[in-house]
Amino acid sequence: MPHAHNRAAFMDSQDRIISEAANWVIRVDAGLGAAGQDAFLDWLTADPRHAAEYERQRAHWARLDILADWRPEHAARPNRDLLAPRREPVLAPVFAWLGKRRRLFAGVSFGAVVAAACAALFVFAPAKIPGTARSRAQAAVVRAGGDMISSIEQSKLDDGTIVELNRGASITVLYSATERYVRLDHGEANFHVAKDPDRPFILNIDGVNVRALGTSFNVRRESSAVEVLVTSGVVQVHARDNESAPGPENMREDALVKAGQMAVVSRESSLTVQTVTTEKIENLIAWHPRLLDITEQPLSNVVEEFNRRNAPIRLVIADPELAKTAVSATLRSDQVENLVRMLEGGFRVKAVRKGDTVTLRKKLSAG
Repeated sequence: MPHAHNRAAFMDSQDRIISEAANWVIRVDAGLGAAGQDAFLDWLTADPRHAAEYERQRAHWARLDILADWRPEHAARPNRDLLAPRREPVLAPVFAWLGKRRRLFAGVSFGAVVAAACAALFVFAPAKIPGTARSRAQAAVVRAGGDMISSIEQSKLDDGTIVELNRGASITVLYSATERYVRLDHGEANFHVAKDPDRPFILNIDGVNVRALGTSFNVRRESSAVEVLVTSGVVQVHARDNESAPGPENMREDALVKAGQMAVVSRESSLTVQTVTTEKIENLIAWHPRLLDITEQPLSNVVEEFNRRNAPIRLVIADPELAKTAVSATLRSDQVENLVRMLEGGFRVKAVRKGDTVTLRKKLSAG
């Protein structure tokens, strides 16, 4: 009887893990916010079986392409009713059924699974920021965290415009029926502006207005100047005396800035436009979140790439031998903390955090 009881308890535990893993696959695909990402990582590292089962469920998802099966063939876009978050229980039994046939898939090492799970965090639903249809009476403020744990904040505005905020940046959104007005209050941001000919998109930075319809551009607010880098389309940049006097009589200069060009407006409102090399553009937008596919790369190379993309955060390798360790993973470029946790969990690394610096050392063997 004790053996039967233990076996039943084990099966119940295994079924629970399968169900939880299936639900996490659905939630990750639908999109995780900051709290969801933390909860997912906590669940993933709580038990080695969690990571293994999650990877199996994710493999089943990819193998059967179940999302495609749940989309009407005649629809140009996914049916919201079929893919809404409230429908998670509908798909959960399917994944539970698949999980019981997990022998179809080979096991995966814990370190590799953690890396894959960190990669899955790249798929997240941007926060939707409400605008005001009638007036500018209500404003939505969006901020990005400023510490090492924070990822780049990505938000989706009411009109479909995507905003990426670098660490420490913040914007104020003031939409009306006639225009889309956004103010960059601090830091650096990247905008992928949705097309809407009836409502121009206007970004204000210290009295400098950037007007766009459907385009992508990066804006950085410095102490001495405002930089506007256009990566696609065209924007119109206006340099004015001050923010409170928007009339055309106060307009000092304006310029059309095309893709591959950067406008620099000084505190004195002088405006210059210059063509930027591809290499410089890459350096200027290195902070934009990307999925990095790392295959058998020395840890020193991985750290160098993360440092380049996440200043002022800095990773330091204290042991020369550790620097040579080969790393294979798929990680989001702005999630430094996930890289550190992966190294701690799967590569016997001890991380010492102090301010914006993380020192990586090889863990000493027990005894």
